[in-house]
Amino acid sequence: MIGAAQQSHQEQKEKPSEEWLVTFADLMALLFSFFVLLTTLSVAPKNCNGIAEYFEANREAYRNFELRNSKLECVITLPSDFLFQTGQDQLQQAAFSRLRPLFAKIKDLREHQRDLIIVEGHTDDVPIHSRRFPSNWELSSARATNVAAFLRTLGYPEGRLSVTAFASHRPRVDYVDRIGEQLRGADLQAARRANRRVEIILQNPPKKLEEYGILFK
Repeated sequence: MIGAAQQSHQEQKEKPSEEWLVTFADLMALLFSFFVLLTTLSVAPKNCNGIAEYFEANREAYRNFELRNSKLECVITLPSDFLFQTGQDQLQQAAFSRLRPLFAKIKDLREHQRDLIIVEGHTDDVPIHSRRFPSNWELSSARATNVAAFLRTLGYPEGRLSVTAFASHRPRVDYVDRIGEQLRGADLQAARRANRRVEIILQNPPKKLEEYGILFK
């Protein structure tokens, strides 16, 4: 009996312990959870909740506006027909009553106080040829510039404002149907109306310049 007990004790000593496997499994589970958390945070969309709440509280006044977001941006679409007369770049007086409180609110929201603001001008596909606007590009540029100038009057710093013009080259709605046929009539007019717009992009500020690697100098 003593010999058998000694042999059993010897086998237990020689048999490798499996306790480390439990510890290793716990470590792997923690690491997995950590990387899932990092991935979730890295793809979380930009916080546009304050703007969305303002729109919801004033839905009737802003029924033709739109708010979208991505990982880095909040995008506010302003309908061009509400802002400008046909072929013109000066903001209509009626637009100020809605734009002023909206952007005053955004300016006060903590999550947007460091944002870069890009004002994009877009036109429809009807070409313009006037003395003031030789093409749609000049028209879209002038409209975006005037909206940016309006934001300056509300106290938005010049260093955070920029202007981009796309003319008719980035339509939101295609001018052809599902089988590739050119839109006509009411469908064409609806597409053009949707594509005439100014978009305000609220963007996370980039990293500091000194953090970029220099590839050529």
